[in-house]
Amino acid sequence: MSLKNRLLVFANDAASASITLAYTYLYKEQYKEILVFPYDNVAKNIYKEYIPSLICEKKVPFQPTDVIVTGTSGIDPSYEINTIVQAKIEEVTKVIVLVDNTIHFNMRFVYKDKLLPEKYTPDEIWVFQKKFKSNIKYIDHKIIFKDDIYTQFLHQVFKRFNLNSIHPFIKENKENYLVILTEYIYDFYRLEYGFNEYDMLQDILEGIEKSSLNIPIFLKLHPKEYSEKFNILLRKYSHLNIVKDSCNIQELIYYSKIVFGINSSVFKECTLLKKPTYSLQIDSKKVIIPSYLDKKFIINSNEELNLVLKKYF
Repeated sequence: MSLKNRLLVFANDAASASITLAYTYLYKEQYKEILVFPYDNVAKNIYKEYIPSLICEKKVPFQPTDVIVTGTSGIDPSYEINTIVQAKIEEVTKVIVLVDNTIHFNMRFVYKDKLLPEKYTPDEIWVFQKKFKSNIKYIDHKIIFKDDIYTQFLHQVFKRFNLNSIHPFIKENKENYLVILTEYIYDFYRLEYGFNEYDMLQDILEGIEKSSLNIPIFLKLHPKEYSEKFNILLRKYSHLNIVKDSCNIQELIYYSKIVFGINSSVFKECTLLKKPTYSLQIDSKKVIIPSYLDKKFIINSNEELNLVLKKYF
C-alpha cells in the first residue's frame, strides 16, 4: 500500500477487534488516513485503549482507493462478511481478512446461510497457523501465511506497559492469585466437545474447595458475556475468595500466579509473559487444541487439576 490509500477497519467480537487492532497499529504508517468501525462496545472498548482517535461513529462511503481490513468473528461473522461483500461490489483497491483462529474456519465465511461465493472472496486472507488449508480451492488461493501480528503488537505494547495503575484485588494479592478466563463455548460449539464454560468453572471451584486451599481467584469474563452469567454457580461457592470484575488484561496477567481457561485469545499474553497457563477440558468428548498453548498444558481430569493446584498453591 501507499500513502494514497485510506484504511477502513471493521470488527465485531473481541478477537476480531484485537487482530485488526494489531494490523492497524503495525501498519498505520502506510496509509494516508485510518478509520476503524467497531460493531458494538466490545470491539469499541478494545480500540479505545490504543487507537481512540481512529474510531468512526458514522457510516462512510467506500472510495475506489480504499483498503478494507476485517476480522472474522466466531459466533456471528455477518458484520464483517457483509462489509467484505459491499467492498467487493464497489471494487475497492484491496480487501484483507485477518483470521485470528482457524477453528471452524468455514463458518467464518458464511454469507446468507451459505459459503461466501467466489466472486466476493477477499483479495487476501491472512492466517497465522502454518500449513492450514480450508479445502475450498478458491478460498485457499487467497490464503497468505503470516507471522502472528498480534504477538508483534503485544511485544510493542509490553515495552511501554505502565505498571502504576493496579486494581485493588491485584495489588492485595500480587503474584499469588489465580485467573480464570471464561468464554462462550456453549454458544459456539453447543455440546460438540462434551463440556462448556459452566463445566470448566464448576470443575475449578470444586477442585479448590476440595483442596482446602485459600486461593484468591480473579474471574475475568469474556467481553461478550453478560455480567450475571455465572451468578447462580458463584453463589454456591460464595465462601471462596472470588472477585469478578473488569480490569486491564495485561495488568491482570502480569501480576497473576497461574491462569486457567479453555482456548482464550488472552493465552497469547500469558505466553509472552511466561505465566503458567492451562486449558481445562475435563471429561471432554474431544479436545479443543488451544491456539497458543502446547498440548501438555491441557488438563483432562480432576486428578490432573488437583496436582496443578497443589503445585502452585
